[in-house]
Amino acid sequence: MHLAVCDDNIADRKQTERLLGRQSDRIFKETGERIYIDSYGNVEAFMQRPQMYHGLFIDMTTEPCNGFEVLKKLLAVGIVRPIIMCSSTIDYKELSKEAGITATNVYYLDKPLKVAELTNMIDTIKERTGVVIPTVELRGQKETIYARGDDIVCVTRTQSSKSELDVYLSGDRKISIIEDIVNFYDQCADFPQLCPVNDYGIVNVNHIKKTSFGKVTLDNNVTLKVSFTYRNSIEQTRLLLRSHPQ
Repeated sequence: MHLAVCDDNIADRKQTERLLGRQSDRIFKETGERIYIDSYGNVEAFMQRPQMYHGLFIDMTTEPCNGFEVLKKLLAVGIVRPIIMCSSTIDYKELSKEAGITATNVYYLDKPLKVAELTNMIDTIKERTGVVIPTVELRGQKETIYARGDDIVCVTRTQSSKSELDVYLSGDRKISIIEDIVNFYDQCADFPQLCPVNDYGIVNVNHIKKTSFGKVTLDNNVTLKVSFTYRNSIEQTRLLLRSHPQ
């Protein structure tokens, strides 16, 4: 199990490391497994590879990008592992409530951290570590997003480059990636809701707003042409989803 601590208060960061070290000893005695802990004092380093961690403990209060902004960044790039917001001077739970954040992988603890609460949290992380949530890595020029199936609304080849795709995501987001569309579709084998509608376009049938002769409009108002070769792909995909619900 790999955990990350992102805290700009040195004393708090060291204390969290010590408490997690004790949890590592407990887990090792119970299962023979080790907990590995990486510690960060700034957001830029922390955000390099957040996907590699099974649990992320966060409290940033003095940097321009505070802990709540970090939480939003993690959710935006598709982190599905437990994110534990540790409140000292910022009430992350209240801010999340005001912002309408309802992600089920976000947890809240108050500082000073209590051993019993941390023990329960580590056990929760351990339970969730074995749960595999399929994602596809979307590596853009400036950011990387880990998208789940229904995060993807549609995919088209960019007009300016034959080797680049525009991936439209829920929440009016878009990322451009260098990838062949056939290879990308193969990478999305775990997402049966995606289907091709032409040689350069893929749609998510769960995001379709309307269909008409020769075209389909998604709920982000992007319209793609449906070529004759793929005229039955949408209905076939819908039948597959009905017969094999996720």
